[in-house]
Amino acid sequence: MNALTKPTRRVSMRLFVAGATASSEKAKAALNTICDDLRARAPGHDVDLEIIDVLADPDTALLNQVFATPTVIRVSPGPARRLFGDLSSPEMVTIGLQLSPETTPA
Repeated sequence: MNALTKPTRRVSMRLFVAGATASSEKAKAALNTICDDLRARAPGHDVDLEIIDVLADPDTALLNQVFATPTVIRVSPGPARRLFGDLSSPEMVTIGLQLSPETTPA
C-alpha cells in the first residue's frame, strides 16, 4: 500500500429471506437503502450484501443458525451482529447492526 492509498473498510452482510413475501421485500429494500447510504456517506467503505433465500438454500441458513426470517447478519467487521423480524426501518437496522460510518470499526 502506498502513501496515496487509503485503507478500505469492508462491511459484509447476509440477508436471509423466505421467498418473495412482503416482509422479505421490505427487508431487501431497507438493506439496499442502508448499503447505498453507507457508500454515499463513507467513501472508502466497501459494502457487500448477500441475499439468501432459505427456501432455495436451507443448508446455508442452518450453517448460519438462522431459524427465523427475515434475518440480517453483519459478518464483518466483527464481531458479528444479527437482527431478525421487522427489518423495514433502515434507521433501526443501521443502529442495531452498528453501521453508521462513525461507529463502524475499521
